[in-house]
Amino acid sequence: MRTQYSPARCRLTAFLLVFILLAPVMFLVTTGTAEAASGLATGSLFGENTTIIKGIVIIVMALFLEKLTGEQKVDVNPGDPPASSIPDNDGNYNTYPNQKYLSAGEKEVLGFFVNWDTPGVESFPSLQRNHQAIDTVSPFWYTVTSNGDLATKFGGSESEVSQFVRQHGQQLVPLINNDKTNSAMLTDPNIRHRAVENIVALVQKNNYSGVNIDFEFIPAWTKDGFTIFIRELSQKLHARGKQLHISVFPQVDVPQELNGAYDYASLAPYVDKMIIMTYDNHWSTGPAGPVAPIKWVEENIINALRYIPAKKLLLGIANYGYDWPSTGKGQDIAAKKAIELAERKNARVQWNSEAGVPYFYYKDSNGVQHQVWFESSYSLDLKLNLVNKYNLQGIAIWRLGNEEDRFWDIVKDRLNK
Repeated sequence: MRTQYSPARCRLTAFLLVFILLAPVMFLVTTGTAEAASGLATGSLFGENTTIIKGIVIIVMALFLEKLTGEQKVDVNPGDPPASSIPDNDGNYNTYPNQKYLSAGEKEVLGFFVNWDTPGVESFPSLQRNHQAIDTVSPFWYTVTSNGDLATKFGGSESEVSQFVRQHGQQLVPLINNDKTNSAMLTDPNIRHRAVENIVALVQKNNYSGVNIDFEFIPAWTKDGFTIFIRELSQKLHARGKQLHISVFPQVDVPQELNGAYDYASLAPYVDKMIIMTYDNHWSTGPAGPVAPIKWVEENIINALRYIPAKKLLLGIANYGYDWPSTGKGQDIAAKKAIELAERKNARVQWNSEAGVPYFYYKDSNGVQHQVWFESSYSLDLKLNLVNKYNLQGIAIWRLGNEEDRFWDIVKDRLNK
């Protein structure tokens, strides 16, 4: 076996050599005997200038030793690529033979992908039809368990989807969510380390472009633990040329128990993309109302930009809504299905100008009154105008398959796709 010398060992050897060479000089300067060694008269070289010479020698030693022993920016483990080869946030990650790149003025489009086969709103057909306008696919395939292991969600990865994404030059960045009972994972260093190692191994094994961490409903007291988790995962993934995306709740007009764990400013340096989930302003178990009112969305963009560079921000775009009965819990409904329902019930779709979204009323077969609020192509247009107004990096669509027919025409037009 060929002997290999580590950088640390080489730096130590160099340090000793420099010390051996410069130590006598420092001794002469310090003791004032340099003139004896050089044969010069007292004070001709050192004397009154001893302090100056000492300072120069110390500076030279410090610069030389710093060069030899300076730390890497990323703490990498044996087997990781050298830190000098780690791309920055503008680098190109994990390229494929026909990798897609954004042209000047073009915005990024990320589409969330789900495996469940709800008739008429499946994700895969939407991906196949509209792949030209999609840069990144983020399939909901994995979850982190309470002990730091990974489990598959809804059948896990699908080779047909992975193959299609790679063939068309898109980034494949699976979504990993959290077990609602595993808050301890964020505060227990051993479990946190296990989770990081498992995620990195998953990305390497499947040659994913990176991962999207979508941890929701985590208590505010886990804020520091979540930030440490993201930092540790970021270092490991970036050391391998992989991306880290995170999805976070908005901060404006959102309860503290939902958004308290997301420290935007502390998280921003570690992530490549941050997705602000600007939807569910009204949700199934609450009162009826708009999912993503335009004023609320803009307020959250302005707030996020205080902490996060625009080039890292993807605006969460909903293409669904909720159908609330007059009593009881609401039911989520795809945008295209909401339009079909209105037509089937002969309901008049109205426009709420303040929220910038459509809604309608109808009665079911039992005579129960329903109220439906949903996101349409018209409300989409307003939100894409905000993306351009604030020069955000792009959008993240929840989810592929829910959209109505005009959705992609508007995306292509407004985002230069």
